[in-house]
Parts: sequence; structure tokens; C-alpha cells
Amino acid sequence: MDSINHLTSIFIKKNIFNRVILLITSLLFSAFVATECRGYDGLIFDAMAQLDEKQEFISAINKVQQAKVSKLALFARSRKYLGENENKILELREKFPELIILGTPKYFLLRNDLTPKYITKTIRSIQKHNYKFIGEILYTHGDKSHGEKTLHGERYIDPIAPNNIKFINLLRRSQIPVMTHWEVYEWDRDWPKFSELYNRFPEITFIIPHMAFGHPEQVRLILSKHSNVYMTISKKEQDKKGYSDSRKSKLLGHGFLNKNGKIRPSWHKLIIDYSDRLMFATDAHKAHRWEKYKEIIDNYRHFAKQLPLEVAKMISYQNAERLYNVKVK
Repeated sequence: MDSINHLTSIFIKKNIFNRVILLITSLLFSAFVATECRGYDGLIFDAMAQLDEKQEFISAINKVQQAKVSKLALFARSRKYLGENENKILELREKFPELIILGTPKYFLLRNDLTPKYITKTIRSIQKHNYKFIGEILYTHGDKSHGEKTLHGERYIDPIAPNNIKFINLLRRSQIPVMTHWEVYEWDRDWPKFSELYNRFPEITFIIPHMAFGHPEQVRLILSKHSNVYMTISKKEQDKKGYSDSRKSKLLGHGFLNKNGKIRPSWHKLIIDYSDRLMFATDAHKAHRWEKYKEIIDNYRHFAKQLPLEVAKMISYQNAERLYNVKVK
């Protein structure tokens, strides 16, 4: 009888022990899954976004707030005339001064070189409106299948054209960053010219959106040669498609995520090596990007979780804080 009771006691204790182990394992697994699902949960500074008359401005800002973004670098899109939508953007900053910093308007009708009118108006507006950066200048922008078609299949401004050099030279006084939109499909034509531009103005910081859609080797070369160049990682997570000329797509680099959502090794090393000059941005500009704003932020948080926390913080907000000279609260 004693032996039966003893065996029963052992069985009960073992059963309780197994249940405790199972419970602890379950709790640890749940915590792990919750952490993985949540992703990076720190501050975010969206280093580049755009608005024009096709979007409802307040609705767009509501999306930014709902996504828990702490700071937004924004500029107007001026497609018909220089300064179009500028006043609306300025009014928006008045309503949300803790959230929004502004860059100069992006003007779509520039070709080959900057115009004197663009230079004069932009330089004057920097101090007048307290602009923190020069909004995106479309130096090379290939026609997309869903967008406007140009005569030569691209918008193009020569980086070392006379008026562009004059403009950048005038910026030496304010030393605010310049967004230089460059897509690397004509690398042999453009790399020597951009490299010359960046070399001529070492005191000016240049921002290349979307990592220029380049290959890791191209991006590494640009960043290693020019310490005054920053890049946003927007739209670079997947391969860039949708060009009217499919040849251009084939000349661009792969996205930095594989089909399983993991960072490719070649990109992971580059991101770590140059984490002090990369910035997160949504580049929300058209309706489809603004509608997906929170999804873009959520996806970024999962991406950032794959990086060391200090690297994630730099890319998420610290580099933008330093570059734009504003603090995220």
C-alpha cells in the first residue's frame, strides 16, 4: 500500500512539474511571438513625404498620427507651376508644428538645368518660411508605366549644369540638405557627374532617396566616396519595377528583403556599415502610398527588428534628427 501511495505521489509531482514546464514554455513562446510580431517599437522620424492637390491634407496627417510617427519631413508637389500647393503646406505646418518640418517645393517642370526663377524663388523662401531642406529635385527620373510619359523617357537635370552649380553654391550660406533624386539606370553617364557635384560641395549634405535604386556595390561606392551623402531606404525593400522602359528596371539593384522578408546578407552588412547615414522614409506622395501609410510603417518596424537596436534607432530617427537639426519628442 505504501509503495502504491509513493508511486502515486511521484506521478502527481511529475505531472505537476510537467504542467509547470509546459506553462513556462508556453509563456516564453508567447512573449517571443509577441515581440516578433510587434517589431521595433521605438520612435520614428519619416524623413521624406510629399503632398499635392490630389490628396486631402488633414486626412494624410491623421494617417501619420495614427501610425505613431513622431516627426514628418514634408514638401509640396508643384506640377503645374512653381509654388503650387506651397501655401497649403505652410498652413498645415501651422496646425501641426510639433509634427511637421518643411522642405522647399518639388517642381516637376525643370529640364536639363535649373531655371533662374526656380533658383531665385527657392533661395528667398528658405529664410522666409524656415525650410529645413531642399525638396526633391528630379535629376534622373525614368518614366513609369503608371505615370506621365516624357519625350525622352525620363526627367533629367544635369548635376553639373551651370545653373545647378550656381544654386548649390548659393546654399553654402544656409547649408541645408539637398534631396537629389537619382535612379542609377544610366550609371556610366550619371555617376561621374554626381560624384563631381558631391566633391565640389563637401560642406553641403546631399540626400539620395531610395538608395538611388542601386546595387549594393553601387550604394557602397557612393557612400564610401562621399561622406556628405545620406540616403533614404524608402521603396528599396523590394525590386523596383513599373518602368515604361523595362530595360531600366533590369539595370537597378535588387531590393534588400528576400521573399521571406529577411534582409539579404549583402544589404545587411552595408546597412550596418553605413547606419549613420541611412534614414527611414515612406515617400508617401500619391494616393496609393498615403492609403498604405500605416502598413508601410508596420512593415518597417518588422524590418528594423532584424537590426541591432542602436542601428535601428539611428535609421529610424536619430540620423534625421541630426541632419534636419530638429529633435524628436
